[in-house]
Amino acid sequence: MSTNINEFQGKSSERRDFLKKAAGVATAASLAAATASTVHAAPKKNSGKLKLGVFGLDYTFWGLWADILSPKGRWSKGDFFNMEPAYVWDKDKKKAQEFAKKWDCEVVDKYDGMLGKVDGVVNGELYNVPWQHKLYRPYIEAGVPSYLQRPWSSCLRDMDEMLDLAAKHNTPIIATATYEHYNEADTFQSRLKNVGEIKSVFATCGAGDRPHFHTPYMMMKILGYNVDTISLITSDPMGRRGREGKPFYLSANYVYSESTNQPPYVLTMHASAPDVFSFKIVGSEGTEEAIMPGGSSYFFRFAPQLMDIQITIETKKNYQPLDIVRKKFECVLTEYYSHYERGGAPVKVGTVPTDWQLPPWRPNWYDDSDF
Repeated sequence: MSTNINEFQGKSSERRDFLKKAAGVATAASLAAATASTVHAAPKKNSGKLKLGVFGLDYTFWGLWADILSPKGRWSKGDFFNMEPAYVWDKDKKKAQEFAKKWDCEVVDKYDGMLGKVDGVVNGELYNVPWQHKLYRPYIEAGVPSYLQRPWSSCLRDMDEMLDLAAKHNTPIIATATYEHYNEADTFQSRLKNVGEIKSVFATCGAGDRPHFHTPYMMMKILGYNVDTISLITSDPMGRRGREGKPFYLSANYVYSESTNQPPYVLTMHASAPDVFSFKIVGSEGTEEAIMPGGSSYFFRFAPQLMDIQITIETKKNYQPLDIVRKKFECVLTEYYSHYERGGAPVKVGTVPTDWQLPPWRPNWYDDSDF
């Protein structure tokens, strides 16, 4: 993992514009079919689409993503995508059977039962996060492209294990949040030159944005990853998924280090209404700002991310360098560490102990016999 984090910049792909123009048009034929890996050689069914293995159905994007990917789904655009859920495993076998019946997939009895059958695996459940390094190990070792559910792990030691395995076996990893994929992130990254020297950045996020981390990761994609210090003050770091309701308050501060022609500055994020982001970048030569209201269709909300997952599987290339994945995860843990261990005081990124464990959403969800 030799990528220089401070030099990494996302490339504008205009995916969202493409999606707007192409929605409703069958485009799968124009997408390159994935070359089957010699390691996991996934057999194809009659549809010829990429076969996804699905983990986790309690908290899940799969209620939404399957509805987008399946031609019979509520938000489907026909054969827009070249992938489909084909196999499913969940700790609750009844839920897996219900999902399989609805979306014409096959249930496997063990978490590693999709090996040799799928082109990629995707976890949709937050409860699985503390055990993701165990669930994914056989797939990462086999070179199967893998999408990790946020916040990707509950311990830096376990995250490092996954990333080291991915590097060793040349396994593509995608570990993102939805807003990172929006064209607005690429657009505003290119408009930073308009503000000159950055003085401050203010952003709002949905009240349940943790543990989703949509806004923090979007802001890091825009501003870069040279975050030095983080603090989090909140009534509920788990957000609406950890307990009923939403945080009464949430404020996070990301201190950016000094860089060439740029003094240190602070990115401040506050919780507001659900599914809304807004931000304002104030600089010596001007101001840039944007807002995205909630309520957009699920297709346009998730299609850019699904397209990047598909491209990752097809090309067998990481969406972001593993260095970036690790840095973003360090920022996640630093937020939580600030809240749980320091009472909201600032914590320097890189100082959280590698064996410190984020409290799980559902303790004892698995035991060793499951693996």
